Amino acid sequence: MLLFCSPFLANALLAVSYLYTKNQATFHVPGDPNSRGKAFAIEAARLLALEDTSPSLPVAQGLALMYVYEGALGGGGTALSYHSRMQARYLTLRLDSVPRSADAAIAGVRQRREAHALSWISWGFYIWDWKPMHGLCRRLVIRKPMRPKTWHDEATSPLCNKDNPGYWWFPYPVSVVPQNALKREIFDAECNLAEITEQILDFLIPFEEGWPPRRNPHRALELYTKLTRWKLSLPERLKVENAVLPSAILLHLNVELLIISVLRPFDGLTKEEFGPFDPVTISYAHASNAMWVVWHFRALYTLRNEHWMIQAASICAFRVLSDIETSTIQLETFAKACRALIELGESFPVAKEVMLAIKLSHKPALTTI
Repeated sequence: MLLFCSPFLANALLAVSYLYTKNQATFHVPGDPNSRGKAFAIEAARLLALEDTSPSLPVAQGLALMYVYEGALGGGGTALSYHSRMQARYLTLRLDSVPRSADAAIAGVRQRREAHALSWISWGFYIWDWKPMHGLCRRLVIRKPMRPKTWHDEATSPLCNKDNPGYWWFPYPVSVVPQNALKREIFDAECNLAEITEQILDFLIPFEEGWPPRRNPHRALELYTKLTRWKLSLPERLKVENAVLPSAILLHLNVELLIISVLRPFDGLTKEEFGPFDPVTISYAHASNAMWVVWHFRALYTLRNEHWMIQAASICAFRVLSDIETSTIQLETFAKACRALIELGESFPVAKEVMLAIKLSHKPALTTI
């Protein structure tokens, strides 16, 4: 029988949940907001030593969560060790070979539920594995799953069941009327984007015998086109001009950051050398787009507890840093990125570290903020 929960996973979930509060009752060390949730993180580490003795789905999931917690409030080295361990433990599970059917004609209720869960989890890990790419710059370890997308089936998927609490969300203050949370549509878009991202990472980090990306602008243009087509293919409610769901807004932030990564190797090339456009100018434009998305999120909600915004603001700030003294547009992008990091620094020490790195790399820039 498959296990989908364990004490380690429960404590990892609790630790991560405390990233979203600064209630003093959650502080492990009195007066230190950076210690919030630490008691659960310590307990999770203790339980991990007891549970990580054989292939375990809760262990792999808990390791992914501990990477998030340590990356936000702990140490970078510890976070990376959790991430690498998660990849290794996930691969030992071999979920593609676990036989489960969602066909009501041959499978009971529990097996169908497990089939949907395994499909969701397999594709979820595939998406998850590329998320740290902007900081780590490495090829994917977890490759595209062979397991069918049973969660996509409108007739049988729990995601399409209106009696499921997860089907609805309440977009206050935009509206007080419950709306479809679009989990299936967003997850499908994430899966499609992950497939393009896998190709991007293979391009940016070639094997030893492969071409370095700077010598292959044609492939960069192919990937750029795939990303822009992906944006245009999104369902109407997920398009950037209509997106109000936090996870839908994040889709657009991710694709802008991916485009910046694709174009980054071509710094210094002219339009004539690269192809149909100047890669640096277009990269700056997408950094501006990314910060517009962040500001859209900020206007609807708040940045203060959204640790995943730190990576986006950091990328945009450093992308335009060299041009802020000659371009008002780049200066605005830079100012927004720094403002976001300052707000995030109220909750996460790593945001303060990024601001310090910006100060050290270009001291005159900080006089503009």
